[in-house]
Amino acid sequence: MDKKTDSLKLSVMDKILNGLKEIFAPNLVALTGAGILKGIIILLLTFKIIKPETAEQFILYHIADAVFYFLPVLLAHSSARVFKTNPVLATSVALFLVHPEFSQAVTTKSGDFFGIPLTHITYTSSVIPIILIVLAQSYIERCVNGILPKMIKGVFSPVLILMLTGVLGVLLIGPIGTIFGNILGIGITWLNQFAGWLVSAILGGFGMFIIMAGGHYALIPISTQNLAKVGFDNLMMTGLLPGNMAMAGAALAVALKSSDKAYKQYAISSGVTALLGVSQPALYGVAIPLKKAMGAIIAGGFLGGLYSGLVGVKGFALSDPGLAALPAYISPDGNWINFINTLITIAISFGVTFAILFVRKHQDPSPLEIKVITSTK
Repeated sequence: MDKKTDSLKLSVMDKILNGLKEIFAPNLVALTGAGILKGIIILLLTFKIIKPETAEQFILYHIADAVFYFLPVLLAHSSARVFKTNPVLATSVALFLVHPEFSQAVTTKSGDFFGIPLTHITYTSSVIPIILIVLAQSYIERCVNGILPKMIKGVFSPVLILMLTGVLGVLLIGPIGTIFGNILGIGITWLNQFAGWLVSAILGGFGMFIIMAGGHYALIPISTQNLAKVGFDNLMMTGLLPGNMAMAGAALAVALKSSDKAYKQYAISSGVTALLGVSQPALYGVAIPLKKAMGAIIAGGFLGGLYSGLVGVKGFALSDPGLAALPAYISPDGNWINFINTLITIAISFGVTFAILFVRKHQDPSPLEIKVITSTK
């Protein structure tokens, strides 16, 4: 393969990463706030300041969870600006996809649209499907506006764009994006039967991409079933923990080396949130904007996950894998080996990632990117 081809591939990857930065950056303030609030809730429950299934827990949880639940709506608006299409129509399509009645019907009932079967999937909290759908809307909008006469364009253009994007999204584009994520999840579940240690390494190093594709939702039923049948989970709780700790290590290393006060504060808050098991703010505000950070996260998460898989770390309850969930790694039989190995996993993932970024030369995102990420004026 020649250098020209390598350069072309790199430029394509750069375009994808730059596009993702522009799509996620405007939403980071909400993701960060919700992530920190989720971490606070975990601590409040851990120290029994509030109790489960109370009004306090219910209200605080749903304030934080709404941001992640309706994430496609936020992403639709920012994606529309990146793809230069109507943001209101894009947001309207996203609202349709997460509409409670539609979500319930499409996941529980069989049916078809003029003979085309509906795929049983859910779009809440998803990322890839809505980005692909809004990208398609940009082409639909150009086509519709290019065909319709000016006399009727103002009336019929929004109708056709909204209808065609919604239908195409539900019947084709959305399922493709979701199926891709599910294939990743199913593949990892299958591999876990034969080489669990490798799965932990893959989830630790590359879990952030699987989360972005929505593949981790395919892992939840398996982990839940494992807990019910054998009393422990060696999939999500084992593999995603090192990934979260690597994300925290990257964010805090960036905070230490950043020369921008606002970005330093953002990196600290996203690092603390990742330590508590909520990694999205660090993922979208540190890993994606900084390719060096992404590489370090892959290395640290992979090595931590490899150790976790080789020694057989287990989780005895399902939770967001982080420091606040450490009690879930204490074996019910009183043996502390699993807990000690969990701490070693955390140390490897966090330490390797932090060390790589600490010794490497650091460059902050551009001032404009920092303003968008940190929501400063």
